[in-house]
Amino acid sequence: MASFIGMAFIPYYKQLMEILATNPDLRASAKGIFKQVAYGACGTAIGGCVGGPPGALVGGIAGSVLGYWQSDDYDSLLKVLYSLSDSEKAKLVQKVQELVGGTGIEALTRFIGNQAQREVLLHLIRNFSKDPQGG
Repeated sequence: MASFIGMAFIPYYKQLMEILATNPDLRASAKGIFKQVAYGACGTAIGGCVGGPPGALVGGIAGSVLGYWQSDDYDSLLKVLYSLSDSEKAKLVQKVQELVGGTGIEALTRFIGNQAQREVLLHLIRNFSKDPQGG
């Protein structure tokens, strides 16, 4: 019975992950990855046309560096969150519920209805993902 009660945060956590997986802000990170790869590929092609194989190497490196500078930070937030331990998941759920001001999934759904609140939620989650122990 204690195990069942201890896992009460799991449905909330699953709903939170579903929201994060379908959030347009997170989808934008995939565009950042594509953009960075495109810079590297273009640099390689241009360098190869201009300087042959050594030019392709230099162009690829230059394009990759330029792409890195042009793209946003896109650490795989979902991957980090999916790999949290149960105690870290519970801690994340607690922090989100405190922010949202309720423990129900309905409160979370209402909260993310506002763009500014979505950004605050994502900020909290990004900060948590960088230091789950410190929260």
